[in-house]
Amino acid sequence: MYRLFGVQDFANLAVHVALEEAGVPYEAVFLDADKGELRSTDHLARQPMGLVPALETPEGPVFETGACLLYLGERHGLAPAPGAAERGAFLSWFVFVNNGLHTAVMDLIHPYRVSEDHARIVAEAARARLLERMAALEAVAQTRPSWLSADRPGVLGIYISMLLRWMQAFPWAGDLAISAQDFPALLAIAQACEARPAAQRAGAANGLSGPFFSDPEV
Repeated sequence: MYRLFGVQDFANLAVHVALEEAGVPYEAVFLDADKGELRSTDHLARQPMGLVPALETPEGPVFETGACLLYLGERHGLAPAPGAAERGAFLSWFVFVNNGLHTAVMDLIHPYRVSEDHARIVAEAARARLLERMAALEAVAQTRPSWLSADRPGVLGIYISMLLRWMQAFPWAGDLAISAQDFPALLAIAQACEARPAAQRAGAANGLSGPFFSDPEV
């Protein structure tokens, strides 16, 4: 059985949805950051930087959002299998989202981590990068590949849906929010994802309801 360690409505949300979609036995363990549980000896053994998510698996702990999603995707049919014709394209765009989108979203919502004195500049630059990268991703989504389609669940669509939530609901400044409405193919993926029972169960466990990916409450 898997054990997913996280904090409510943090990056573990995407892994939580993937576990539900996989239909495998798991336990979700929510940690209290305010009580120092992310820096406990036990958690640091799972995630050496004291972050989330961390996933206990039969092969040992896996950490980092992208690694957890790839691990589950490969083992439970939520990503093209090694050797599949679409594997290369999937991996390219998955890494693009992990390295190019996720990191830019973090700068959009936490720019002070880069520079307290220049947080606005950092956030504005992050928004500009995101708009360019989202446009590229939108073009791919419009071609409806099997690994990024509203018609079937997959770890990349789940990952993007969570990041859409963040860039709409949590920007450092309200005027820097990026609306999913500007990216209709990606919006359709987020809407399909949040409508599925798997995402609804994971969302409820994280205190979320309604269109929490496509049109989250601010």
